[in-house]
Amino acid sequence: MKKLFTLAMIALMAALPMMAQRHNYTSSTSNRYDYERGHSRWIRNYYGKDMYFGLRIGPAFSHVSGDAINYAGSAKTGLHLGGVVGFEITNRAPVFFETGLSYVNKGGKSNNWTTSLSYIEMPLVFKYIYYTDMGLSIHPLFGGYLAVGVDGSIKDYITKTKAGAFAKETKLGVPGFKRFDGGLRIGCGAGFSMFYLDLCYDIGLANISHSDYESSSNGTFYLNFGVNF
Repeated sequence: MKKLFTLAMIALMAALPMMAQRHNYTSSTSNRYDYERGHSRWIRNYYGKDMYFGLRIGPAFSHVSGDAINYAGSAKTGLHLGGVVGFEITNRAPVFFETGLSYVNKGGKSNNWTTSLSYIEMPLVFKYIYYTDMGLSIHPLFGGYLAVGVDGSIKDYITKTKAGAFAKETKLGVPGFKRFDGGLRIGCGAGFSMFYLDLCYDIGLANISHSDYESSSNGTFYLNFGVNF
């Protein structure tokens, strides 16, 4: 997973200059999709731009699922905060690639345990942006995410002890969590003028448990508020 995250970062950094160059070129071409009065329409996003920046903030409702019964259980509420950048990837349809960086609290609750996991996360999603005649835009999205854990703790309320979560074996005598995570992201957003709202769900595909016999994964539901520029 660490190698995958590193390769994705390298690919993203290499792609950004090419996307920016394409932005300068396609904004002046004549074969972009056009507004057709009286019909369902494809129009250029955010006042004619084929590239946008955004800020996002909102709650994250997460849980840890899998074989590790100490951790699997009910949802835990945390914070999601970050920034995104989107690039139009074709001049024939309003399809955008969106990425960025965000800070997110994950984890979960189970019986007498509470797990808190904080990540720096990078979304890698594709959006189709459809505008209605009322100026409201609809943004169905699908893709993935990569994340690295930066802080975490496990609390045992029976013994009233606390330990760091990102360790092969914690001070509580149970396996901890791996720092690298990744999976799929699905959701849908809506925009009006520069304001934006979306609902997303992350399906963790990586085994984040250090146990040799049990597996665990993250699942996170987001409600994001923000603006696009």
